Amino acid sequence: MDDDREISQVLREFLYGEGYEVEVATSAEEGEGKLKRGKFSLLITDIRMGGKSGLELARSAKEISPHIEVIVISAIKDINMAIEAMKAGAFSYLLKPFYLEEVLSNVKNALERRRLRLQNIEYRQHLEMLVEERTKKLKYALQALRNSYLEILKVLVATLDARDVETEGHSERVVDLSLKIAEKMGITDRDFLRDLRLGALLHDIGKIGVPDRILRKEGKLTPQEWEIMKEHVLIGYKIVSTVDFLKGASEIVLYHHERWDGKGYPRGLKGEEIPLGARIFAVADAFDAMIKDRIYRKAMTVEEAREEIRRNSGSQFDPRVVEAFLSIPPQTMVDFGARTSSRSIWDVPEFILDMA
Repeated sequence: MDDDREISQVLREFLYGEGYEVEVATSAEEGEGKLKRGKFSLLITDIRMGGKSGLELARSAKEISPHIEVIVISAIKDINMAIEAMKAGAFSYLLKPFYLEEVLSNVKNALERRRLRLQNIEYRQHLEMLVEERTKKLKYALQALRNSYLEILKVLVATLDARDVETEGHSERVVDLSLKIAEKMGITDRDFLRDLRLGALLHDIGKIGVPDRILRKEGKLTPQEWEIMKEHVLIGYKIVSTVDFLKGASEIVLYHHERWDGKGYPRGLKGEEIPLGARIFAVADAFDAMIKDRIYRKAMTVEEAREEIRRNSGSQFDPRVVEAFLSIPPQTMVDFGARTSSRSIWDVPEFILDMA
């Protein structure tokens, strides 16, 4: 593009002879029109012409075709002008009069840069496509793994329910109540809530290792039988702690029978030595046990159970946890206790997503 027709014609014939398809324009306006209608790899433009300048055309060309290369030719020997040309996206700045071989060399180099740039873009797009495809496959694999985890949990809980029919649904009910207490305490940490959910669900899994003659015995256990029963927290811990995604939950399984005053088991931990998740769960667990019939006693009412929890605040239970528990409306607790199963814990999407 040059308003000097003689120069334009010389360049056209020379480059055509070198195997290039060439079109000529004698004004920036004409050049813009051709750029919009065609697909060009390279623009060679003079700077000073009537109307728009070559630098303005260079900027327009980059907007119309971002990957086009630009070579600026000019009779003006001005370093500032050359800098402006580079800022406009020019590959090179050639001074008139120029040698045709010099033009050809710049044309080849400019087009080679364009080819490499497009090749790089294509390569990046290919990589992005591969990454996206592999990311999708990874997501599918993770979802399959999480679903497998979920099935494992269902089997473990179903196995326990099958052995201890009297407490059917207990593990699932205390999940909801534990999470409700945590909510009242203002706890929002996702990892903590995940571990609390899983620990509450699996807290009694160790009873799988307790003999039926003890687990289903009518009446009180003898001191020797009670010692065997207490082993269920250690058995459960050994089962759960071997699974990576259940390590946080395993603390609740191990310590849910510790007491605030240090008189619990298996370690006799006291106060805040007991993990917070275990302290929260202990209240939910005790409440649910109180409001259900057992072989050796009748169920308490919700109000009686609440009062018993209140009475043991500071001895058996963490006072702060008890305060949060008692802030839950009694009717909500009645609703919790009326459930024989809490299907919601399997259906909540984040339960599955947060497991891994």
